[in-house]
Amino acid sequence: MGSMIKVLWFTNTASLAAARLNRAVVGGGWIESLERRLQDRDDIRLAVAFAHGKKPQPEKFVEGRTTYYAVGDVRSRARVFLGRHLAMNDDELFLWSCIDVIRDFQPDVINIFGTEKCYGLLSNRTAVPVVIHLQGLLSMYEQNYMPRGVGATTLLRHSGAKSLAKATSLLHQYWSFLAAGRREKKIFAVNRNFIGRTDWDRRATELLSPGARYFYGSEILRREFYSATWDKHPAETKTFISTIQPNPYKGLETVLECAALLKQRPGFSFRWKVAGFPPGHDLVRLFEKKVGVRAADVGVELLGGLGPQQLLAAELDADVFVHPSHIDNSPNSVCEAMLLGMPVVATDTGGTGSLLVSGKEGILIQDGAPSSMAAALIDLTGDYGYAAELGRNARRRALGRHDPDAITDNLIDIYTQVIKKKEAWHSKPAVSLK
Repeated sequence: MGSMIKVLWFTNTASLAAARLNRAVVGGGWIESLERRLQDRDDIRLAVAFAHGKKPQPEKFVEGRTTYYAVGDVRSRARVFLGRHLAMNDDELFLWSCIDVIRDFQPDVINIFGTEKCYGLLSNRTAVPVVIHLQGLLSMYEQNYMPRGVGATTLLRHSGAKSLAKATSLLHQYWSFLAAGRREKKIFAVNRNFIGRTDWDRRATELLSPGARYFYGSEILRREFYSATWDKHPAETKTFISTIQPNPYKGLETVLECAALLKQRPGFSFRWKVAGFPPGHDLVRLFEKKVGVRAADVGVELLGGLGPQQLLAAELDADVFVHPSHIDNSPNSVCEAMLLGMPVVATDTGGTGSLLVSGKEGILIQDGAPSSMAAALIDLTGDYGYAAELGRNARRRALGRHDPDAITDNLIDIYTQVIKKKEAWHSKPAVSLK
């Protein structure tokens, strides 16, 4: 192997090619940030492959120093429709198209981002060494997918007739989640190299893929969050902010219950902004009915999706960042708030405990406990000096953890180790069976 490493990524987003394809960017900002860093490296030649369009052959184009492959879904409409209704992982045709990408680019190493899609099944179809960046772990999230008191029947009751007919309902989303979790277990079974960043995903890797190699690798966050620092002065009306996607396990009902408790406190004026959740979403109606609280009645403002600059402005104007999720690996929303130097209140679930020390860099509370969340918010907003100290400590921790240069160097070192391990395995002399 020479000094130049050819790296092929398979990602769930189009990364920096999204603008060219007029494709909305939902999540994956850390992948874009990492791509920018690798583009500056003379020792890396990068290609990024992702699902896009319907063309039978992957569409190849080059921008800057990156080669992109838009891999089409060539299934018929009827096949896609049936797959959604039956929650089938119908991946075979798409995987063959991904093999065409590997053959064309001829990488030294393949880096797959996440286990949510089918890309991890490529490792037993190619001789190229593969390493998987862990994101969410669906098979581990499964037991926390439904909040307390919510079941499949609840999802069915709150799914509209149109979404049921199209197989896009809350219930179908749940079935699809379970199917993806089953596929994820297969991915762990056939892969031996993983990159993670929390004690929780390290232990999960050993459980799901015994003996696999686990590498620590942090993430480069969105660049907007490195250039600003939280310095909110206390105001009579407190502002809280949360960034949660419209999934049942993200804890919207905890936000509503907590806000209802705070609303009962005499003289406590607040507003709570929730980015990510659109106000008309089926889950909003479900949780409002479940807890008997309307968001608008308790100061909760559902903002829908926000771009990086909009979210940055909203967080800098808030007093506390609140993360209410019932399960997460290492939520980048928490990491970005810490990078800004915001005081953070977060549920102690999954890998969140690896991100901050409670009482020093933020406050961790038990999951599904709106009263504990309310108490923590009252504590922080009543003692601005303490809140600011937590924020400063959080920023110091985050600046070290998310240092772009260190993360880039570490990733390239991981690539080198994975390639060398594969080369060493191939160079072993044949074992006689006599």
